[in-house]
Amino acid sequence: MSGRAPLALRVLPHGLTALRLGLAPVLFISIVAGRGDMAAACLVAAMASDAADGPLARRFGVASRAGAWFDVWTDFIVIEAAFLGFAAAGTGPWALPVLTALSFALFAGTAHITSAIYDPVGRYIGGILMVAALAVVALRDLYVAEAVYLAAYGALFVTMAARAGFTARPILRQIRPTAR
Repeated sequence: MSGRAPLALRVLPHGLTALRLGLAPVLFISIVAGRGDMAAACLVAAMASDAADGPLARRFGVASRAGAWFDVWTDFIVIEAAFLGFAAAGTGPWALPVLTALSFALFAGTAHITSAIYDPVGRYIGGILMVAALAVVALRDLYVAEAVYLAAYGALFVTMAARAGFTARPILRQIRPTAR
């Protein structure tokens, strides 16, 4: 894009992220109330806004570290709202929102170690978990839900292990001198 984008286009990516954040309480309430249709609509809108906000921010020259953190926090809140909703409704395990919070805490606590906010695995886990939550609300099948919960456990363990490995490399380089 030549020149500077109009203000409306420059705020669009952040507006999409804010929209996703606003969907989190609606998602939670929809799941607890048994409104799978509304929860599915919230998750589809959340996934669409998550897919669009980053590329639009880069396109319009407004990508920033603060915007990336806003995106990360928003993804966590939406995913946490879904898994908390399942647990509160009695259709999902309480361990998933706890593990999701622990996974995010690991990420937040180690993000300062590298210059990249995202690690190679972690950047996809949010999308995987949103799709998992959508499968639960859209398909409304106990066996699908159980398989999705198991997959979510696996994804969270993989992201925590990957995050630990990703952030350990710079630390190990500082501790261990490189061979010449």
